Amino acid sequence: MSASDPRKLADFVIPYDVNSPLWSDGAIKTRGMVIPQGQKVHVLNCTANPAECLYGPEDDGRWVFPVGTVLVKSFIFDEKLVETRLFVHRDSKTWVGYGYQWNEQQSEATVVPDEDRTVMFDTGQRQVSWTYPSRYNCMLCHNKLAGSSLGPETRQLNRTVNGESLLDKLERLSMFDAPLPKPYLSALPTPYDSFEGKPPAGASNEELARSYLHANCAFCHRADGSNSGTLDLRYAVTLANTNACNRQPMKGGAGLSTYTLLTPGKPMESVIWARMQTLDDKNRMPQIATYVVDQPGVKLISDWITSIQSCQ
Repeated sequence: MSASDPRKLADFVIPYDVNSPLWSDGAIKTRGMVIPQGQKVHVLNCTANPAECLYGPEDDGRWVFPVGTVLVKSFIFDEKLVETRLFVHRDSKTWVGYGYQWNEQQSEATVVPDEDRTVMFDTGQRQVSWTYPSRYNCMLCHNKLAGSSLGPETRQLNRTVNGESLLDKLERLSMFDAPLPKPYLSALPTPYDSFEGKPPAGASNEELARSYLHANCAFCHRADGSNSGTLDLRYAVTLANTNACNRQPMKGGAGLSTYTLLTPGKPMESVIWARMQTLDDKNRMPQIATYVVDQPGVKLISDWITSIQSCQ
């Protein structure tokens, strides 16, 4: 953070944003990355190097950060910071996350203990309930199977910022160990109106819904290298290959009496929808890091499921 104003990123931090944000209970987020001097980001190219894409070509464009990278994310309500998180690539096998709790005067943020902590934060306009995750819980989402760093990938950062392609800018900064393939991978569409933007004109309901599931679910629900029918909600996976449509869930029906993971035309018989719109700890998905239902997200997924006529 800046030495002159701790609320702002330091000059050497590269700011970025994503097309399809992770739902964070309505918080606005700012993001940045620090790449160690002399180090480069590697981007998976599943066409040129299929062997590095262990879980299929759907991982094309995932970013692999060098040791020493620090990702920075701040969470904001009513223009006041409630938390800043640093995600640090400590060594070749280890990432670790640190949460910093801002005081209401916005004069400093203090690292939180390694435990979940829920507070009521006064923004000056309202009281916001906010939970700071434990370092263990950070890694449940930022897991190795998903690549640890979740947001930065080519589809997510293929966007225009201040009139310039963000990927063009990062290439100009010589951030990658090889030129990104052109044309760039198609951008994930922004699922609904948010701080990150609006859905692109002409985007289908399926594209918007799948983009949302990719950002909010696919870091856990993705291929794991087995043939066990793992639920795979990555954006580039076809609906038939997600193992969701008309499939029975492994962990029950989330309170539904008649259900599959995704029942075409019937959101209220679809466990994916049911888990999104409950706050019950046993049934909610994601199970951590969110304590408020994303109503626009629930509607988007409901409308998409309603529109599905078959699993093909």
